[in-house]
Amino acid sequence: MAVFGPMSRPVARLLRAHQTADPDGFVETIAYALADMGGRDVVLFLIDYAHVELTPHPDVLVHGEDPAVASLDGSMAGRVFTSQSPLAVERDDGWHVWVPVSEGADRLGVLAMTLSGWDDEIEAWCVELGLAAAPLLIASAQYTDLPHLLRRRKHMDLAAEMQWTLLPPLSFTAAGASVAGLLEPAYEVGGDCFDYAYNAGLLDFAIFDTVGHGLRSAVLAALLIGSYRHGRRAGRDLPELAATVDAAARTHPGDLAFATAVLARLEAGTGRLTWLTCGHPQPLIARGGTTLNSMEMAPGLPLGMGRYGSVVGDVVEVSLEPGDGVLLYTDGVVDARTPDGAFFGEERLRDLLAREHVAAESPQEVIRRLVRTTIEHAANTGLRDDASMLYVRWDGAPTTGRPS
Repeated sequence: MAVFGPMSRPVARLLRAHQTADPDGFVETIAYALADMGGRDVVLFLIDYAHVELTPHPDVLVHGEDPAVASLDGSMAGRVFTSQSPLAVERDDGWHVWVPVSEGADRLGVLAMTLSGWDDEIEAWCVELGLAAAPLLIASAQYTDLPHLLRRRKHMDLAAEMQWTLLPPLSFTAAGASVAGLLEPAYEVGGDCFDYAYNAGLLDFAIFDTVGHGLRSAVLAALLIGSYRHGRRAGRDLPELAATVDAAARTHPGDLAFATAVLARLEAGTGRLTWLTCGHPQPLIARGGTTLNSMEMAPGLPLGMGRYGSVVGDVVEVSLEPGDGVLLYTDGVVDARTPDGAFFGEERLRDLLAREHVAAESPQEVIRRLVRTTIEHAANTGLRDDASMLYVRWDGAPTTGRPS
């Protein structure tokens, strides 16, 4: 059993030290928190924007592994990130330990360290340390650029910088509903965006695909997200939300600015899902090992084109069953193609979604595998348009009435 006293708990030491630590001295603060436990060689891995690799800080050898190749599929840190379970291996120089760093369902990275001992109590403390480090890391990103810089594996253009600033956390879980999303190409995206919020048992979520690409599209995306949040927080229903965002898009200066979109709302207590589309592909619903057929519905016009007709189409209602998954995607996904012109296509996306929905352990893994397969399909030609996805899984009404 561990012999450390109550004052040695690393979380308490971390919280106290964080109050006076340098903003970019995060790893040093964690190392201080572990001092009483004989902790050393502390390294923080952060997931990159494309969710392909974990970037180490400081950039040193970690337990004999080259941090430059800390991929999710080929490293101990990657194994812990995808499984969200701690891992400890005894070596000649002590116990090599990896624990996830996550805030709720939002997976940020992995903490690696070497300890002089290991037992159930120490494991619990290390897991607590990873959980405590996550919100402090999120907070520090508001006043130091280090976390943002560590997540980059290559140059990011201005439009992508603006897009990533707009986004909510890439994953979230509450009341039996889980959300996970990704943007691609991660370092050049300029037209796609998504948003969500959970309020009083309702999960609102939406995806937008703006016309064009680059800086002008990023500015339009900021206008769309801002107006969507404003209308949502004012308590408007889906048709009113669509009208609100359309009106805002029509204030964008210059040539015609518009965006296709899906606006959706899920009642977490019942599984009642409603949505409307504005010139955008319908959501795909995965149930078991298949996907449901598309609905007969009248779509609205793209947002920003309200002067030519209604942007509010039919509101579709579906009763989800526990375990169902809902995928929103932009057309860059199905338009991805090989050099000989073979499109990824909706049928291929449906088959892949049905398979991964059953096989993957978490919504985060579902979305990561979907995006990676799309990228691999167009590996020799590159994506011709932004390809982004937002995946929502409903696991049934919560048993406690409190967010999970």
